[in-house]
Amino acid sequence: MINRNHTGKFSIANITVSVLILLIVVTVVFTVKLAVERYQAGVNSGVMLEAIPMEGMLEKEVLKRVQKMADAMDRAPQNARYDPNNDRIIPEVRGRQVDVYTTVRRVMEAEKGERVELAVINLEPEITSEIFKSIDQKIASFSTSGGGSAGRSDNLYVAAKYMNRTILAPGDVFSFNKVTGPRTFERGYSMAPIVGGTGIGGGVCQVATTVYNAALAADLEIIERYPHSIQVGYVRPGRDATVTDYLDFKFRNSTDKFIQIHSGAGGGHVWVQLWSQ
Repeated sequence: MINRNHTGKFSIANITVSVLILLIVVTVVFTVKLAVERYQAGVNSGVMLEAIPMEGMLEKEVLKRVQKMADAMDRAPQNARYDPNNDRIIPEVRGRQVDVYTTVRRVMEAEKGERVELAVINLEPEITSEIFKSIDQKIASFSTSGGGSAGRSDNLYVAAKYMNRTILAPGDVFSFNKVTGPRTFERGYSMAPIVGGTGIGGGVCQVATTVYNAALAADLEIIERYPHSIQVGYVRPGRDATVTDYLDFKFRNSTDKFIQIHSGAGGGHVWVQLWSQ
């Protein structure tokens, strides 16, 4: 009489052993295949990237390693800028970017024992301290006087301070709201009268109007400008510029030279000068 339980157990054992043998064979074949691939297509023996051993690595592995190094090293350039709090120019900072694909190619083509350096591209800032120094010719100016409350005078001063020493490269567009906003208490603005009531930053339209007229005097391209709904007293009709959270004043540096805005305010008086190289 056949013992079916014994036969079943024997069959299961055979299948298990067969599966294990198959897995071992597949693993060995895969390992050998990978070793052959690394030998034929991998990085040569003894190759180092900076101080990192790269021997036997495949191109996709090298790419992953170099990209990780680039993520840690890349740095955007920083323009020189004016520090209004200390009245000084903060020098520019050069940026850098790892040329990932050039570096990978160098590693893959390196001879045995060769040390490869990262291919690094220096990124030059657009605005340097030398550009600040080269802007020494006044090309236009305009001023307005509007009077008003202490809060309004404060707002004129704050907006003019944010705008002061702004530099525009050839083709750059100046946005009043971007440069002087957002107009909040945290940024130094006060409550003051506006058309139809009271609001934070009331009065800054006088600053926008002043820079608008300076831009006109310099024959620069006006991109965006809106008139007030009522006549204002600090400029003749048709020469005002209103700004809100939704309405902006913009002009383009339509010259082939850098332009810098000089501006200030006090006691209801606003002045703007445009300087060039």
